Amino acid sequence: MALEEIRDNRIKKLEKIKEAGQNPYPAKSNRTHKISEAILGFEKLANDKLEVILTGRIRLIRAHGGSAFLQIEDESGKFQIFAKRDELGEEKYKFLFDILDIGDFLEVNGTLFLTQKGEKTLLLKSYKILAKTFLPLPEKWHGLQDTEERFRKRYLDLIMNEDAREIFRKRGLFLDTIREFFKKNNFLEVETPILEDVPGGADAEPFITRHNVLDKNFYLRISLELHLKRLIVGGYENVFEIGKVFRNEGMDTEHLQEFTMLEFYSAYKDYNYLMDFVERLYTESIKKTFGTLETGGLNFTPPWPKIDYFDIFREKTEIDLNEILVNGDVKTTFIEKIKKLNLETLDLDTGTGRIIDQVYKRLVRPDIKGPAFLIHHPVLISPLAKRKEDEPQKTERFQVLINGSEIGNGFSELNDPLDQRARFYEQTRLREAGDKEAQMIDEDFLMALEYGMPPTAGFGVGIDRLFMVAAGISSIRETIFFPMMK
Repeated sequence: MALEEIRDNRIKKLEKIKEAGQNPYPAKSNRTHKISEAILGFEKLANDKLEVILTGRIRLIRAHGGSAFLQIEDESGKFQIFAKRDELGEEKYKFLFDILDIGDFLEVNGTLFLTQKGEKTLLLKSYKILAKTFLPLPEKWHGLQDTEERFRKRYLDLIMNEDAREIFRKRGLFLDTIREFFKKNNFLEVETPILEDVPGGADAEPFITRHNVLDKNFYLRISLELHLKRLIVGGYENVFEIGKVFRNEGMDTEHLQEFTMLEFYSAYKDYNYLMDFVERLYTESIKKTFGTLETGGLNFTPPWPKIDYFDIFREKTEIDLNEILVNGDVKTTFIEKIKKLNLETLDLDTGTGRIIDQVYKRLVRPDIKGPAFLIHHPVLISPLAKRKEDEPQKTERFQVLINGSEIGNGFSELNDPLDQRARFYEQTRLREAGDKEAQMIDEDFLMALEYGMPPTAGFGVGIDRLFMVAAGISSIRETIFFPMMK
């Protein structure tokens, strides 16, 4: 039967309900128990012959002459309903099956009993339609096979796919455990602006939007960093934020244009403290959510190894960044060396830091399974991180690497206003040369630094990607209710 014909038939059933003097879309139900509560309390409810009222979406209808079995489902579970003509009466029994379709929402009133097969069941005494549906659900065994269709019609995916619903329950629990961890460690949860005059805190191309009253453009934030560090300047010592950020970049299994970021900052701390803290944050949150540290094909049991960026870069490419960055014409020397690696599609017309990063992402990062800490990134690719005092070409920075992907980034924050300004100027030079991801100068942030920011450690991670990895999910879009689609 064509979809339009199915819809027309269901609308006719809707009219029957109205003609019978019933409201097919009442404002409330009289539910006494969730299905899970009826299951857990079944023995007492059945023995005492107490009437219960359950509600849910009809998932199955199986009629046998003068009796029928239905199955309804609410968020907490499924329950079997037994309807008898002798119990309901001829008119109500016939009317029920004249108007019902799989997918409708139904309120059922009755007593509980066990069938001969030992199935927990409600004997139907009365019923009420809660919502009449017009469109049929996908077939149970064929369902939504097309992944794109699942994401576009997530509501159908959630109806048909218990595994999908479970993913989002676990994601909610994961966020709860993260918040509990920060509260336990005396952090204040804060909120900072989404619309910014100057986007900063990450290498990313921003989205632009228009403010009509002010008659000016704003950017959707690409990071939470610079506003949170302003709060450290203002006197708070431990702050965190979980909020949406927006990056106008490519779409793949690990990247979204709109995603949830966690960032936190702690005064009077450095990156060594931060690594220990992050290790505890990840392992406690994962253990509480999944019940184990061996999840997603990984073992998160600490301690995690620490890998020096310069050492692993030399091991994988035979290029010594110390030699390149300390001596001679940096970019020319580096390009001569990387040409020998025979890497295709590298952009060699950009800044040295961006070239280093391209080589790292092609030859180094994919081989690090982790979880591990990659430490001491070059200054050239770390415009907001503090230099190592004994090795000024390096920074007190680390990334959490898992399965060849970055799952978190932190460092001892740069709080020298002059050094920060010089690095912003270098980013501006790259931006003027065509690098859309290079950072802009934020004069207000620089002014805040000139009022003084104490030694501070800061960290950020995309929650969606972290949860994806911990849950062993292959695509980040599986962790988002309504991901952006092409």
